[in-house]
Amino acid sequence: MISLDWKERLKKDTIDFYERKLPNHDYDIDIVYNVYPERVDNKVPAPVITLVGKTLASKLAKDADKYFPFYDYLLSHKGESGVMIFVYIMARAIKRHPDVFFEYLEKVLFSLQDQKTCNLIFDKAIYPYLKEHPEKYLDTLLSWLKRDNLYVTKGLQKIFTKLINYKPELIKPIFNKLETSWLYATPRMIKFNSQFIKAIYTVDTDYYLSIYNTYKSTRNPIFAEILCNAIVCYDGNIETMVDTWAHSGNVKLKKIGLHGQKIIKRRKK
Repeated sequence: MISLDWKERLKKDTIDFYERKLPNHDYDIDIVYNVYPERVDNKVPAPVITLVGKTLASKLAKDADKYFPFYDYLLSHKGESGVMIFVYIMARAIKRHPDVFFEYLEKVLFSLQDQKTCNLIFDKAIYPYLKEHPEKYLDTLLSWLKRDNLYVTKGLQKIFTKLINYKPELIKPIFNKLETSWLYATPRMIKFNSQFIKAIYTVDTDYYLSIYNTYKSTRNPIFAEILCNAIVCYDGNIETMVDTWAHSGNVKLKKIGLHGQKIIKRRKK
């Protein structure tokens, strides 16, 4: 817990930073929270960073598009605390200027070499806005998948799973868009699609099973690999499908089918 006196001090110092230092390109925000005397594992406590981040975000929200060098500085020079303040600012800024900040965050995300930071941006900045306006930026996020970036793909995996749990009606439109790129799926996208189908199972089992019914006659090894890796339950149609693959003359399809038979056998118990 932060005492009331310290809350007031931190808010006052944050506002002072916004009014006096930021316009002069003095970006050392840590001068605000480093004065707090207590430490947890030799770090400023998370609630302090949260308070500073949210206070600053509220001040910046209206004209947030004027301070991109500051945001870049937070990410590149201020460590974990800077990242947290960054995501609080982005969460507010994206509500006021969604087009501007989706474009900015795209550049940021594809420049990262850090999964944790990538996930934080998706979870704390993008998802809160996306779940209220999925129809507006869903195609944008799906287009990011086509770039086949390791960190972004993993971040999107979590976002889409959360999204269909929050709004199950999005399962069909998201799946339909993903499905159109199956034929050219890279190994990373094969895994992504399999994980998404698994996520569908936990939300709508009937829709999950309908996917296998649709593809019960497929002989395409890419489609087979996606579907095989997504098996999470026993179903007669799925068993018939993998048995057919296992007897294929196509070496790759046969291997996938044999693997699928092992999965089905385990699920049948």
